[in-house]
Amino acid sequence: MTDAYQPIAATQIQALQPLLAGFTKGLIDLATRIASGLAEVGLPTSFDLQGDWVKLTLLTDQGGITFALMEPEVCGLSNEALPMRVGVSLSFGIPDGNELTDKPDTMFYLPASFTVDQLLALGRGQFSPLQFTELLNMSVRHAMSSPRDKFPRSILLMIAERTSLRDTGVRYFELWTQSRGGVDIQQLRPTNNPHIAAAEARTLGFQPTIYRCQSGLFISFTETDAGVFL
Repeated sequence: MTDAYQPIAATQIQALQPLLAGFTKGLIDLATRIASGLAEVGLPTSFDLQGDWVKLTLLTDQGGITFALMEPEVCGLSNEALPMRVGVSLSFGIPDGNELTDKPDTMFYLPASFTVDQLLALGRGQFSPLQFTELLNMSVRHAMSSPRDKFPRSILLMIAERTSLRDTGVRYFELWTQSRGGVDIQQLRPTNNPHIAAAEARTLGFQPTIYRCQSGLFISFTETDAGVFL
């Protein structure tokens, strides 16, 4: 865990995406392919199935690094991120480099350009608050990059700005909508109050009653005539 912005330098750039080549569907297949791919680049990796997630353990010269691994939550997401979700041990909302003992509360996507060196830095707790918050913002938007059946026409997305371990940063909302097989994300006036953000959304013709937080959970902040939607 680090408080300063530290660019992740790589002596030999190895993208993660080619290591997933051939992945079709299924958590075990996903874990097998990424473990074998990491082993091929010199990082012996084992995995243990933990119900609906997998615990990955990478062996490096500096010791073991653990990650949680899950499949994408829905099909049809954009190609801007890797087809998997990961989780790491966090302290104060930032990766701390500790070993995972339980399923993380926060599971997130990684950009398609993410490298092995960046993965190691993430697992070692070498991402600054700025870097990790930007990663979570990307993940929130990517998770909602495709339309969803039996889902509201609009919701709010929680976006954050954080540069220091000494505070929790600033949070605000964007408006996500779906229509005719497509999705759109619109900026709203900055506010950390979902009710105020929803009021602006209503002026645009939408009535969001839930928001997606950075952990990936959907939070209901108001009820509809049909009750709470989750």
